Amino acid sequence: MPSSSGPGRYALGAAAVLFASGALVFSLRRTQKPYSPDAPSYRQKGAASAPIVIVEFSDFQCPACKVAEPPMRDLLKLYGGDIRFIFKHFPLEHAHAWARPAARASECAGRQGKFWELHDALYDNQAAWSNEKAPELINGYAKGLGLDMKAFEACLPEAEVDLSIAGDMQEGEVRWVSSTPTFFINGKRFVGARQLSTLGTIWIDKLKRRG
Repeated sequence: MPSSSGPGRYALGAAAVLFASGALVFSLRRTQKPYSPDAPSYRQKGAASAPIVIVEFSDFQCPACKVAEPPMRDLLKLYGGDIRFIFKHFPLEHAHAWARPAARASECAGRQGKFWELHDALYDNQAAWSNEKAPELINGYAKGLGLDMKAFEACLPEAEVDLSIAGDMQEGEVRWVSSTPTFFINGKRFVGARQLSTLGTIWIDKLKRRG
C-alpha cells in the first residue's frame, strides 16, 4: 500500500494552502465596498446625505480622464442634489511623468479652498502642461486662481501631501483599479467616459427609481 507521507503529500498540502490563501484574498476583495466615502472635504461635491455616491479614481495627465470630464460634469448638472461626487488620486507615473506633481498641486490648492478650480484648469489645459514646462505652467494656473503662492509652494514638498495621494492609490489597488478613469457609482464599477455616460446613466436612473 503506498505511503500517505512523502514529497507528493507535502506538495499537495502546499498547493492547498496557496489556493486557500488566494481564495481568501479574492473573497475579501469581493466583500469590500468598491469605493470609500472618505476624502478631504475639498475633494467632495454635493451633500453628505445624497443617495448616489460617485467616486472617481483619476490621473490629471491621463487623456482618457480629460475625455471623461464633460460627461461627468453633465451628470452633476443633470442629477444635482442627488449626487455626492468624490475625487481620488490615481497618478499612473509609469506613463505620465507629471501626473503626481499635478496631484500635489491640486492638494495644495485644496488647502486654500481651490481644489475644483485647479482640477478644472488642469484638465482644460492638459495638452499645454503635460511636458517639462509643467511646474511653471501649473504654478501659473495656481497664481491665476488667487492662491497664496508662498503657502502653495511650501505645501508642495510636504510629506503629508504625498501620503494623501498614496492613500488613494492603495485604496484603488485594493479595489482593482488598473486604468483611469475608473468610477464607482454606489459600488458599481464603470471604466472610461463611454461607460460612465451610457451604462453609468442607466445605473443612476435605476438607483433613483429604487428610491
